[in-house]
Amino acid sequence: MFNQIRDVKYALSALEESSVISITDEKGIITYVNHNFCQISKFSREELIGKNHNIVDSGFHPRNYFKSLWETISRGKVWKGEMKNRAKDGSEYWLSMTLVPFMNDSGFLYQYVAIGTDITKRKQMEESLSKTMKDLHDIKNALDESSIVAITDDKGVITYVNDKFCEISKYEVDELVGNTHRVINSRYHSKSFFKLMWETIKQGRVWKGEVKNRAKNGNEYWMNTTIVPFLDERGVPYQYVSIRTDITDRIEAEAALAEALQNDFRRTVQNLQNCVFKIVTDPKGNITYTLCEGKIAEELGLTSERMLRKTSYEIFPYEVAEQMESYFRKAFAGESVTFELKLSGNDYYITLSPIEENGEIVEMVGSMIDITERKKAEETIRYMAHYDSLTNLPNRTLFHEKLAEAMLKAKHKDEKIGVMFIDLDRFKNINDTLGHSIGDVLLQAVANRLIGCLRKEDSVSRLGGDEFAIFLTGVTHKEVGEIAQRIITSMSESITLDHIEIFITPSIGISMYPEDGDDIEALLKHADAAMYLAKEQGKNNYQFFSEELHQVLSKKLQLERELRRALDEKQFTLHYQPKIHLQTGQIIGMEALIRWEHPDLGLIPPIQFIPIAEETGLIVPLGEWVMRTACQQTKVWQEAGFTQLAVAVNISLRQFMQNNLIEMITSILEETGLAPQYLELEITESMALNVDYTIRILNRLKGLGISISIDDFGTGYSSLSYLSQFPIDRLKIDQSFLRNLNPQNQAIIKTIIDMAHNMKIAVIAEGVETQEHVDFLKEQRCNEVQGYFYSKPLPTKEIDSYLQVNRYGESGSMI
Repeated sequence: MFNQIRDVKYALSALEESSVISITDEKGIITYVNHNFCQISKFSREELIGKNHNIVDSGFHPRNYFKSLWETISRGKVWKGEMKNRAKDGSEYWLSMTLVPFMNDSGFLYQYVAIGTDITKRKQMEESLSKTMKDLHDIKNALDESSIVAITDDKGVITYVNDKFCEISKYEVDELVGNTHRVINSRYHSKSFFKLMWETIKQGRVWKGEVKNRAKNGNEYWMNTTIVPFLDERGVPYQYVSIRTDITDRIEAEAALAEALQNDFRRTVQNLQNCVFKIVTDPKGNITYTLCEGKIAEELGLTSERMLRKTSYEIFPYEVAEQMESYFRKAFAGESVTFELKLSGNDYYITLSPIEENGEIVEMVGSMIDITERKKAEETIRYMAHYDSLTNLPNRTLFHEKLAEAMLKAKHKDEKIGVMFIDLDRFKNINDTLGHSIGDVLLQAVANRLIGCLRKEDSVSRLGGDEFAIFLTGVTHKEVGEIAQRIITSMSESITLDHIEIFITPSIGISMYPEDGDDIEALLKHADAAMYLAKEQGKNNYQFFSEELHQVLSKKLQLERELRRALDEKQFTLHYQPKIHLQTGQIIGMEALIRWEHPDLGLIPPIQFIPIAEETGLIVPLGEWVMRTACQQTKVWQEAGFTQLAVAVNISLRQFMQNNLIEMITSILEETGLAPQYLELEITESMALNVDYTIRILNRLKGLGISISIDDFGTGYSSLSYLSQFPIDRLKIDQSFLRNLNPQNQAIIKTIIDMAHNMKIAVIAEGVETQEHVDFLKEQRCNEVQGYFYSKPLPTKEIDSYLQVNRYGESGSMI
């Protein structure tokens, strides 16, 4: 029993730093908690030991939840689930829990070990997303309740109508969806009317107007219509949302008023839903009211008794009166006038219709309707069309509008504008390994940091994915560089999400108005080009656009096009570099290294095309070709008598994350006949970002009998914790340490070798080029080496000769 306890605590110590752990006896009494448990629950160990887990019960879960839990672990089975607890200070937190029952030598349960991971932030984010979805649903319901709504695609084909649309048009949904608005065309408006409407919305601008339609039963009705175009990332409309208000009553009332103007129609208009008023110009030139009636007038207290023979200045606040007076005078001057007015917290739409006698305007009839709900809906639609829903930053459309305005002002003032194009380095890797929910929270954090680095007059936008754009007004070259460096410094600080410490860096490209372009497209294109140079320069830096840069990037784009053809045209080949046992001189394996033999450009080094293959995804089919070819060739060498020869193949992070990785490798081994123990996969330290996924995949590979080595060790994200968790066979010391064999690098190499020996992991040093390197590595008991001192990477035919010449090592033993 004591051995079991010792083993349990040994396992717990490995989880101590990353998990929330507790142990209870068979009655559920707590006998042990770790530091993380106390930290998240706000209780001390003394307050927890000897207590039941009810001490942290939040009351969130029903009794059946705990009943099922106890039934599971009481049968000796592991229980997994999520649990909401309450800390000592009343705050609540979520844990992803695994409960493991332990039995004594007699087969009786004597204690339970609970291992948890804090998922509070993830749960909070899920709740936030749920609320956002509810808000969007409420907005849709509000639109459906208050307005007549239709959505069409870019060709005008109806894709959605709400119930109010069907109610007023008398058509069923299936009679409208898939059709165009011609189905309700009343033939009242001219072709030029609709031509102007389409020209407006196709340019991405909002159109407003009044349209007369015909229902299925032949009845005609009038709509006050607003059409909002939704734009794609190129600024091209892909659908249109139209929000309508039925103004038939108003139009009919105006028509009725025109017929009854010579009579006393006050009793008629009192019962109208809208507000109808009449104004005249008195002998002094003042515009005064002679009538104001209707339900809206009554609600606002604007009845004829109060308004009669008074001016707007005597009734309304000065700002409102000034606005109304301006429109009234335009109408009396003969202009056709409609306008919107904010009054008592509501929005109103006002139409002015002149009454003429003998060719002169003698009075004006106004009609006012309440459009408050429609304005709210329009504002919501506008926000959705111009802002990014994840970060609440302006989207590409609004960024273009703001930058266009800034450029006009800069041209007038003879000022410069700095335009930044920002791309987050390795964001796709984080998204692929940690999940899109973590990626979304990370983008929100990045957005906040960018805002914090800018001045009030600057503007930042999310263009899409992990791309952001910024423009800075009234700046010099130097000031733009200082702000870019401020962004890089701010982003260098780690971000902790779900107890995971994440480092994200930006690559920033900069173009300047007007020298790098006098239109938005050119400025963004050139900033984007400069950003790619920042990527080429090692990421996490900023670069200004230049004409030389343009030429370099043009060459890179050409290389990308050539790369896509190279696989089909079999332009790739493999070179092999021998791996040597340092003590015996015996060849113990080969590393397969890809080369590109372009028919016109000659031999293209991997450093030029591998990054492009990674970016475009071509690394996946390319990597599969490398593995198949290397396995085939190794099998040929084995059949030629080199029976123990193994081959090492590099595998990229993008390949490692493919769902079919195991199946692909298994298929290649079966196809080529190479035994799994003669294949070694070289992975990079960046694959440790998602530890759980990496461990699962590496264990499956080890289960096949394949060897695993970590390439370029000591230059990436190394940590002792993952070395102890990953099933690693070999560490490959990065050649940069040997290249500059100063005392510091000698100490690093010695430490790596000693650590690997203690952990029973083999070590190989790459980049061995001199006798000094050989002597030093022998002193440090590094048994495996690789480098130009023994052989550079050679094509297959030359390796065949090399193998024959070096068939026996210094000890005389055969390969």
